[in-house]
Amino acid sequence: MHTRCKSKHLLLKRRNKLAIREKILLEEHAADISANIKGFLCSVQAQKTGRQTGFIKRSSGKITAQGFLATLMVSDSPQDHISLPDLTAELRQAHGIEVTKEALHQRFSAQAVNFLEKIIQQALNQHLGRENGRLNTHFSRIKVKDSTKFKLPTDYNGAYRGYGNFSKTNGMISLQYEYDLVSGNWLSVKLTDGLRNDFKDAEQTISAITTGDLHLRDLGYISPTYLKAVIQSEAFFLNRLPPQAGVYNRNGRPLNWNKVFRQANRQQHLQQDVLVYDKERLACRMIIEKVPDHEFKRRWFNAQAQAKSKGVGISKEHKKRLHYNIYITNVEAKILPASEIRKTYYLRWQIELVFKTWKSFFRINEVKRVKKERLECQLLGRLLWILINWSLFSRLNKHVSVRGQTVSMLMFFKRSLKFASTLKMVLLKKLPVKTWLSDTYLPLIIDCVCFAPKNKQTHFESLQVNRKP
Repeated sequence: MHTRCKSKHLLLKRRNKLAIREKILLEEHAADISANIKGFLCSVQAQKTGRQTGFIKRSSGKITAQGFLATLMVSDSPQDHISLPDLTAELRQAHGIEVTKEALHQRFSAQAVNFLEKIIQQALNQHLGRENGRLNTHFSRIKVKDSTKFKLPTDYNGAYRGYGNFSKTNGMISLQYEYDLVSGNWLSVKLTDGLRNDFKDAEQTISAITTGDLHLRDLGYISPTYLKAVIQSEAFFLNRLPPQAGVYNRNGRPLNWNKVFRQANRQQHLQQDVLVYDKERLACRMIIEKVPDHEFKRRWFNAQAQAKSKGVGISKEHKKRLHYNIYITNVEAKILPASEIRKTYYLRWQIELVFKTWKSFFRINEVKRVKKERLECQLLGRLLWILINWSLFSRLNKHVSVRGQTVSMLMFFKRSLKFASTLKMVLLKKLPVKTWLSDTYLPLIIDCVCFAPKNKQTHFESLQVNRKP
């Protein structure tokens, strides 16, 4: 009992120290945080964009651009339960706007969708201009690209086509997104139909590859055309090895995988120079590490389930590969050692977690049958909320990124959702930023900051492997 009380006392002492330190940090960064928040939803700019896109047709109209944005961003109801009466009630209570549900229904139009897309793009561009180049790293940017998909009711099949079994029975929507881990900026966010898979997206966005960027992507994006474009642009990639890719030694002979795996069993991180793909023979560095038995069992279970759903078998070669992590990169070993490869690649999980959170908290994958434009507006509105809070999360991480401390992203978003209404009041200038920072944001920080286990690096510490000496 005495030990328990002592531990509790130490924890409270540490949290009190943390509270004092974070309060000082907030006071130092209050102006930056305030500008960051207000920049996302400037009433003048929103109204101007609304007129440019045709969403706002006259200045005397009942619905304002800012009121429309704020209402879609924050709602007490999950995605699949938002009703027109709920939205009209929100407009009336929060903004003093009296509008019938029929009139609001008409406002969900192609112009409204275009308006929200422009607002999101403005938010992205704003933060690119502010943050780009602040951190002196080896790479210009560390770009994580991923996507999330979910099925829609049959009514949406014409607008958002799916693939496979979904092509006839359901619609499917895909969200493609890209994020820079160096600056903490979103680079692109795009809604497409399910037919635009990751492979097609990679092929169609090759022109966006720029010199000095490091690309972290899932297997779905990887192709010979994409990797060749990265190399020719003097950029960098770090990916898992696609199962279908042929691998050769530097003499052009096929790799002896049995020999390679025996070596990998004896070394913690095996690396060697190889050529990948049969025709292109692209030069890169391959890193192999054996995974724990429990990880292999999880992979084997998933592989069997996937093979069963497709009606295919699993080769002995494929099963053997499941025992290992196999990565390919064109980054030199002196910049990114083999021991840091897995840690760096898994940084992209940070972004995956954001959209898993989005799905979990907002239930965006549970869509009821509503007007197509209304669905798109609701999704884009909630996405804007995610982007604002991610921006705050990034700044919070920078504030507490000292050795031994980290931030629980899941807890942050959980708390942020709880205080969403207060953030909306700040955006609408109904609550002073300073008051919000002290009464809401500071307690949120203290709740979300925790002490990392010993001998483990925080997210931002792991980025240090890419800094110039």
